[in-house]
Amino acid sequence: MSLGATEVADFLKDNPDFLNHNPGILAFVSLPSSAAGNVSSLQERQVQTLRDKVRIMEQRLVEMTRAAVENHSIIQSLQSLQRSLLAVRDPSQLPAVLVQGVKDQFKVPQVQLRIWNKLPEFLPSGLDPQPAPTTLDNLTALRGLYCGFAEMSPYTEIFDQEEVKPRSVVIIPLRIGAGTALFGCLALGSPDKDRFSPTLETDFLDTLAEASCAALSRLTRVEV
Repeated sequence: MSLGATEVADFLKDNPDFLNHNPGILAFVSLPSSAAGNVSSLQERQVQTLRDKVRIMEQRLVEMTRAAVENHSIIQSLQSLQRSLLAVRDPSQLPAVLVQGVKDQFKVPQVQLRIWNKLPEFLPSGLDPQPAPTTLDNLTALRGLYCGFAEMSPYTEIFDQEEVKPRSVVIIPLRIGAGTALFGCLALGSPDKDRFSPTLETDFLDTLAEASCAALSRLTRVEV
């Protein structure tokens, strides 16, 4: 009495070491090859499967290595910007240092900064007007930063001075710590709609936001 395919398959599943204990059987077993019309032994098929898995792992390793290099570069840029901000002795120079640093370190083509609650001693350098009440409410409602398409930004008019309107933006409300009151806004923009896409990981942007808020808090009358 011969066994059917189902019985053989069930037996091999229940006895996964059967072929290891009976290697001679492999010489009589063949499987259709997916790459050609001929047949190959089970052992050859297993080797090909392992090679395919190794190739996938190598590809993933390359992707992980590339991501690690990019992350290292971002960390170095953040550290460089933070050092520049810490080295500023005259607080009135912080806005210019921050804006230029973001442009240089992260190659952001459009950077806008507004501070509308400055201390009296910094007023001669210019007091930025507050945005419209509705815009200010939208910014205050943000508990983090906005990263996404420009047309959905809570503060689009901050880029009115740009000759080329951005298609993707980052909007960073400036506040001290966990306070709700805002003293300004930092905005990054790009004509590339995918530069600051909604699916972008924002870990480094969150760090940039924290560093910016901490540095620029020296200019404001807002308290926690």
